Amino acid sequence: MISTNKFKSDTFTITKLFFTWLQIGFTSFGGGTTTQYLIQEQFIYKHKWITDEEYANIIGMCQITPGMNIIAYTILIGKKLAGGIGIFISLVGLILPSAAVTIVLTTIYTSISKSSKVHSALHAVFAAIFGIALATNWRNVQPIIIKNYKRGSMIFGVTIAIMIGSGAIYIFLNPSVILLYVLGGLCGAAAYWYISKKEVRVNK
Repeated sequence: MISTNKFKSDTFTITKLFFTWLQIGFTSFGGGTTTQYLIQEQFIYKHKWITDEEYANIIGMCQITPGMNIIAYTILIGKKLAGGIGIFISLVGLILPSAAVTIVLTTIYTSISKSSKVHSALHAVFAAIFGIALATNWRNVQPIIIKNYKRGSMIFGVTIAIMIGSGAIYIFLNPSVILLYVLGGLCGAAAYWYISKKEVRVNK
């Protein structure tokens, strides 16, 4: 099953799905953030098999599930595109090369880990990963922000307030992430219910 996009998508096949995940698995250096960025590049912008809004919904679902988010992304995207076989092909394509590269790099790092030059290089890599993280997270929230902006200033304001408020609470109070998700969801649902009710009254 291929997602319906507003733009022309690349022809989908199981073989293409496998090699797309294989490429991501071989090149996803830098952890989950880099992998997210590569998923966006391949599935949204290159092949156009899913839309940015569909991907944002997948991200939202995966954030409230336990375990590794990247595995959850892989499962949901694979299922959306090709059902059960899509899940299997996606997981194999992502995990096999990633595991092989990790084993090789771990072996190399163990032998050179005490080198000061290696530590200096790693610090530079961390800076690059931080930049990629900013770009990736912006891509994740951009469709939600744009959609709510089009729905009206009040809904847009609620969205921004929840984003800023959640970040501030997490930094200063450090509550459970699950609690923060629940509170954010409840606040958003209550605000949207109030706004919808108010709009109905105005339309009458």
